Amino acid sequence: MTASSPIAHHACDTSPAGSIRRIGVLGGTFDPIHTGHLALGALFARTLALDELILMPAGQQPQKQGSTPAEHRLAMTRLAAALLATELARTQPWTQLTVSTREIDRAGPSYTVDTLRDLRHDVGPQASLSLLIGSDQLVRLDTWHAWRELFTYAHVCAAARPGFSRATASIELRQVFAEREKSALGVQSTPCGGILIDNSLAVDISATELRATLAHARDAATPPANLPEPVWHYIRAQHLYRA
Repeated sequence: MTASSPIAHHACDTSPAGSIRRIGVLGGTFDPIHTGHLALGALFARTLALDELILMPAGQQPQKQGSTPAEHRLAMTRLAAALLATELARTQPWTQLTVSTREIDRAGPSYTVDTLRDLRHDVGPQASLSLLIGSDQLVRLDTWHAWRELFTYAHVCAAARPGFSRATASIELRQVFAEREKSALGVQSTPCGGILIDNSLAVDISATELRATLAHARDAATPPANLPEPVWHYIRAQHLYRA
């Protein structure tokens, strides 16, 4: 996708739609992927009645440096995805779970707006496409590259972490919340442009703290809390996060 690619052709169709395909994208560094990520994915698979949930490890994160190599983060994501797929088969059997290498395969920084533009082109103008994030990311959304353009291609759906307050967002961003907030049904039934804030998850897990725990517990007999066991075994086998 080049900088000169036409945007209007790829934008979503905001006209009323009947039964439309519902797709959620859960991206992140996943360094490592943890149970909080899986819980967020399961929450929105249920809340939005997703037809497809896409887990997408980031390639080069513009706002993060020194991440674990992409090949390892992708492998850990696939291991965690197998667990989540088993859960979804029991609870949301209509939700297809996929792991995408779209951002890892793309050269240069992983700007979310580019990913959503490409996805919108692929799924067509009428599908409901939602970016799934935590509220810690939501309140700093205005620091993202071309952040207002995100709504041209997708909804933004955030799971509130404990202590979340809209007041921590900028005045400009709070105004966008007020203008764009939708219900789950509103997100399900329209292609893009809305914000949904879900307060039911109440999970607060830090990948930074997990990495610190792993660095100082290399001989532990069991995985740290909030780390899927298959991911822990992979981390040990590949000698990741050593102090």
